[in-house]
Parts: sequence; structure tokens; C-alpha cells
Amino acid sequence: MGNFCLPIVKSVILSFLGFLIPSTYQPPTYGNNYELSSTQPTLQSIDNKNYTQAQIDYFLEIALGSEYGSSNPTIKKWDRNVRIKVIGLPTPEDWQTLSTVIDEINTITQGSIQINFDDNNPNLKIYFVPEYEFRRYEPNYRPVNFGFFRTWWNNQVIYKSRIMISTTSITQKARSHLIREELTQSIGLMRDSYKYRNSVFFQGWTDTTEYAEIDQAVIEMLYRPEIRPGMTKAEVINVLNSLRFAR
Repeated sequence: MGNFCLPIVKSVILSFLGFLIPSTYQPPTYGNNYELSSTQPTLQSIDNKNYTQAQIDYFLEIALGSEYGSSNPTIKKWDRNVRIKVIGLPTPEDWQTLSTVIDEINTITQGSIQINFDDNNPNLKIYFVPEYEFRRYEPNYRPVNFGFFRTWWNNQVIYKSRIMISTTSITQKARSHLIREELTQSIGLMRDSYKYRNSVFFQGWTDTTEYAEIDQAVIEMLYRPEIRPGMTKAEVINVLNSLRFAR
């Protein structure tokens, strides 16, 4: 057998309590990745009505459902501004990545929510600590993972989140990827997929540090005012189709 790599496996686990989702980014394990390519452009304006069928299908896969359980999947999203407090020892590169991702999400969501730093009254805390300290700050942490988030909601409206980023055993590029992925998933896009390798939501190993065009579309869809917390798949399809054919 020739040379091979050990991909990082990601998973999302739904709590049966119905108010949190811990998401994990695990260390290397054996396995193969199924890949489909996708372009990965710089941040750009998305046509906010003429979504493609591929974009809609991907949104339904990423924004609805859970890995476990049989409950009816619904939209979960913030209805208020996200106030971030950073705890631990982030590197200058971590700070730069976090600021960049915040700016990009704020641009894509077009004012539906604003993400800002706020040390005094945060509703989202990001911990930059060694992986072996994760459980100290998050009792529901499931080892061993380099990135982890937990989200709380009430009536499908997210009101609190907690993110853990390991400061040990991974490269800076991997950390930059984790910052982007965990923050993006904590705003309501909680599932992963094998469809697009260049997507931040790719299920297999990846260290992509930019949003693919389809990622931008998915983020924008979630924070359209027409897409409301608690919507079912059928309701989301009706809304998005009405936007597609409104012209």
C-alpha cells in the first residue's frame, strides 16, 4: 500500500434535550474522504433571489436536521446581535482570522445580525486553551477534539454559544480553519456534508480558510428575514422557491 494520510473526522451530535448541539472536530483516524470539487472565490455579493437548486439543496442539508434522533428538523438562528468574548491565549493569527470571519459574516448577513467583540456582556464565548482543558470550561465536551462548539436555543432561537479551539497539537492553518468553521456553525449551520471539499462544512479532513461561494449563499439564506426560526423543510422550500421565481 502506498503513501496515505490520516484525515480528521468531524461530526455533529444532537442533544436529545433539544436545547444544545455540541459539535466536534476530532484528531486523525483512519478513513477515506468522498470528495466533490467546488470553486472557492473571495467574498463576493450573492444574488439574493436567484439561488441555484444546488445552493438550496446544500442549505437544506446544512441548516436542517441532526445526526441523531427522529425529531422534525427546523431552522435555528440568532434573532439578536452576537457578542463575543475571547478567553485564553489566542495567537495574533487567531485574532486576525476571527476578525476576518466576523467581518465576512456581517457582510453576508447584510445587517440581519451583527457580530462584535464584547467583554462585558457576551452571549458567545470562545476559549483558546489546550485540548486537555476543554472539559474544565465545557462539561459536555467529548474528547478528543481540537474544535468544539455548544449552542443553546429557546423556541428555535439561539441565544447562547460556547466555542473551544485547541492551542496545542494542531497547526496554525488548522486553527484558522477551526475558528471559521466553529463560529459559522454556531450561528445555526450545524451540520456537515461530503458534497463540497472546499466548503467550510465539509465532513472529512480539510483546512480550508475561506468560504466557498456556496457557503456564502447558505449563510445568506439562513439570515434572510423570510427564513424564520422554527421553519420546517417544507416551509423553507416554499420560501426559497418563491424568491427564485418572484421575478
